[in-house]
Amino acid sequence: MNKVAIAFLTKDKVELSKRTIEPLLQWDKFDLHWFDGSVTEDGKTLWEDYAAVYLDHEDVGGGPDAAVAFALTTLLAARTSADIKRGDEVGHDGTVPRYDFIGLVENDVLLQPAWFDRTMALFTAGKVDGLEVGAVSPRAYVDRILCQRERYALCLNLGWGVQIMTRRAAELTLQHFRTGHTLEVRRVFAQLTGVDVGKYWAFRANEHMLVADWQNDKTLAAHGLASLALVPSPVEMIGQEPSLEQQGLKLATEPVDRRDDQAFQAFVDRTYDIRNGLWQPGYCGVRYRADDGQTTVFAHQVFGLEDAKYEGDWRLRWVQGFGPFAWRATRKGDSFCCYVSGACDVMVSGGPDGGEVEVCDVGSGYVVKPRLPPEGVQGNVMHLMVPTQVAYRKIRVTAVDPGISFFGLRCREPQPEVRDWSFDHSYLPPVE
Repeated sequence: MNKVAIAFLTKDKVELSKRTIEPLLQWDKFDLHWFDGSVTEDGKTLWEDYAAVYLDHEDVGGGPDAAVAFALTTLLAARTSADIKRGDEVGHDGTVPRYDFIGLVENDVLLQPAWFDRTMALFTAGKVDGLEVGAVSPRAYVDRILCQRERYALCLNLGWGVQIMTRRAAELTLQHFRTGHTLEVRRVFAQLTGVDVGKYWAFRANEHMLVADWQNDKTLAAHGLASLALVPSPVEMIGQEPSLEQQGLKLATEPVDRRDDQAFQAFVDRTYDIRNGLWQPGYCGVRYRADDGQTTVFAHQVFGLEDAKYEGDWRLRWVQGFGPFAWRATRKGDSFCCYVSGACDVMVSGGPDGGEVEVCDVGSGYVVKPRLPPEGVQGNVMHLMVPTQVAYRKIRVTAVDPGISFFGLRCREPQPEVRDWSFDHSYLPPVE
């Protein structure tokens, strides 16, 4: 019985997909699920040529982060192929059978035939060395290696491109799905190992927001789980535009000079303490908290606030470096509301054409109704302040003009939270 599900993530680039699906045709080892965001006719119909080799096919739009969220949401809920064939609704113990491992492979990653067994062996190799492994990958980029070991690398970022997660890791990934910041990543791994990755990673000491997959391995580590990758990496990246070199990336084709037994042992010890409730690093929250103490609640995270709801015909907008999801109003009167404690900033933009938005503090009657400029090249996301001191009241944001985009809230004090809420793809609005 296959207990591993692999999500094959594609969008057009048909010739790449034809090459990269071949190493995934190992149905005796894992179930293959195809998630496709193609918009061309050739891309949309390619899956039909492979209908006998994957378990199911799903159309998904909204960009790569939405595709990852959809794949994880779907596969965490999916039944395994063996159980579907038997027609079992529940297992012998009365529970619904589910996958133990969930993987992602994008269609620009060309794997060697033996990639799967070698990659899955990393879970055992890490356990032997005292780790609890949350995610593994056949691919390692040089600047994303935290500690080099004999048989693998302990990594600070595996990337969405190719990895396999335990069920627990996949759940954490969804729960903490957001963009992060360079300082978050540097600080968590410094607390776990004593090493500041700012000395050698591609960003050096730059301080800026990072895309969502950089948030993931930091989150796993902060919950006591390791991310491991094969070195040398049995992977070829194909069809890269711009090239890896232009992106400042280099595949680890041989072990790197980053053997640090002291840092590795610190990671082993501290992640053990995390898992046993003895220690907890900072910067591991679901929400992003900046050095000035303000907390960002991104547009897809607001459901964790009391009575949060979008009304109208909002549509999904992918914003790779911030969120990564925003809500775009398509009609006059589209609105959002929730309860907020204390002063906050409403993060909105006028979209490509500019437009008017109304922000109302329902409790005090405070209303601001500015005209927002077109975004332009730099984005021009505006922070509209809703002032107050000690107050817990409803805030309402209404699009006076279509095209207004809502990115979330920035709050000056900790917010009450809806207990046990966790993000998954079902919370995202429709795609155009």
